[in-house]
Amino acid sequence: MSVIGNIFCGPGITCSPVVGYMTVAMAFILFVGSIYLILAAVFGIRMGYLVVAVAFFGWMMIFSGLWITGYWISQGPTTKKDLGPRGTEPQWHSIAVGVKVASPRYPVISRYPDKPWSSPTKLDDPRQASVGTVTSAVQEFLAEQANAQLVKAGKEKASQAISNLGGTALSPNALVQPTDFTVTDVAFTTAGHTSLAAAHAVYANGGPRLTVLSYHDPGDVPVYSWAFFAVSTLGFLIHLPFLDRAERRRKAVLTGGRQPQWLGPA
Repeated sequence: MSVIGNIFCGPGITCSPVVGYMTVAMAFILFVGSIYLILAAVFGIRMGYLVVAVAFFGWMMIFSGLWITGYWISQGPTTKKDLGPRGTEPQWHSIAVGVKVASPRYPVISRYPDKPWSSPTKLDDPRQASVGTVTSAVQEFLAEQANAQLVKAGKEKASQAISNLGGTALSPNALVQPTDFTVTDVAFTTAGHTSLAAAHAVYANGGPRLTVLSYHDPGDVPVYSWAFFAVSTLGFLIHLPFLDRAERRRKAVLTGGRQPQWLGPA
């Protein structure tokens, strides 16, 4: 929805989220509403709505199905999936930091950097691609922790707050950047079905070597596509019987059935 709320309005123009939502709403009213007006003039208000609803939900079923599966039917199993709105992306979350780290949930951290922890050494190791993302996650986590301590301590205690994470005295107005931390010795292991990563980090201005524990969140990328598919299927199944009933009544009138009372123009 954040993408909808940030629709580009032209060079040098920034639209507010309200403008983005209004654009989508007006587009829906214009394109779907115009079709409804035409069908209502031909079939009547009630049946016109049912025709539009069944057609719209049926189209959304197909569209969201393509989001989920890609174009697998026409292009084969190698087609990319999750082509629609994306939910939570897979990412690494750092959860513990210290000179020595202990975690009741992941006690295997106490063995780091020894086995079962291992670092990817070969270029074809699939874990090589995760080293960079783990490094970035650790740096951002440490920078957030340091800046949070700065804000909490206040200007007069800023230097002491930074020293708690292993740094030297800083200006009270200084902000710690992720690149101020050097991350080394990235290693991986698993705890059940959860992938874990651990690394050493050192602050650029000095201090002890810290150990950081992270876990991998697989995310939920297709959640919105599945939500669209489920809602569209439900809407289609709800409206289809009513459309069938309305069509049977209309057919009975056209083929000699009893015509309902005329209540004025549709």
